Amino acid sequence: MSFNQNNSLPEKYDIIFLGLAQNCEQHIDKFFNIIEILSHKLKLHVMIGENNSNDFTFDKIKKFQNKTKVDFKFVDTTFIEQYPDRIKRLASARQKLKENILELKIESDYVCVVDLDDVLNNNFNDKLIHSLIEILKINRLKYFAVSVSSKPYYYDILNFESSEFPNLNIKQLQNNRTLNSYTNRKKYIYDVQKKISKKKSFECISAFNGLCLYIYEDFIKSSYLEDSIDVTPEHLYLNRNINKVSKKSILVTDFHLQMPNEHKPIGNILSFIFEKIFKFASIFLLKVFKNE
Repeated sequence: MSFNQNNSLPEKYDIIFLGLAQNCEQHIDKFFNIIEILSHKLKLHVMIGENNSNDFTFDKIKKFQNKTKVDFKFVDTTFIEQYPDRIKRLASARQKLKENILELKIESDYVCVVDLDDVLNNNFNDKLIHSLIEILKINRLKYFAVSVSSKPYYYDILNFESSEFPNLNIKQLQNNRTLNSYTNRKKYIYDVQKKISKKKSFECISAFNGLCLYIYEDFIKSSYLEDSIDVTPEHLYLNRNINKVSKKSILVTDFHLQMPNEHKPIGNILSFIFEKIFKFASIFLLKVFKNE
């Protein structure tokens, strides 16, 4: 593994993969397997940040690090636990990974940011990555990134924005846990999910949805972390900045990953109430068992 710390010329890769891992032992092996397959044809660098998993996620990361021939960097992101705001934690961790690219003096054609949880279903494979590369290679003057959709619905409305669907305080709406928030949730989240899911490939200002492939030169000039108490969702902040500077957009492709079940659109107020009761009960029981 060469991190080029003593060489003035940057190390050059085909793709740098960036991911955050917490309690994803059931899914992270799938990611590592695809990385090994991709490494047969592409020069890869992988960076994974991990903090305080209570399963075997950390052990699996270290096992992969010790056996792989792919250039690999483990990043300790436990420092983010000091922040009570979840978005601030995610933005800080992703920014830490990005800063490591500069610290290690490495360059790449592309940067692939990927979630390492249950979105990694059977559709996450080497063919998907090669297909996204080809799309972005042909359209690099038009798009700064290509993203994926999901089935049965597009789920990541928190980090989505287009001229048709501007992101109007979705973070604040998602943080509103009261029952009377359902009407606005339906209008600005659930209905938007359904409308986007009917589209084929389309352009937007910001998207992530579990996996996004960026042109390195565009990605490296932006930032995940907003200098504000109430920070903007990390992918939304990064993508808005790139869109503004580059005058390019993101293409949401027709390739699909798995929609996490907790992100499904809720059809009516009764289902919404039931979901809330079930979620709060689950959290309460988990705390009870932890204290025993």
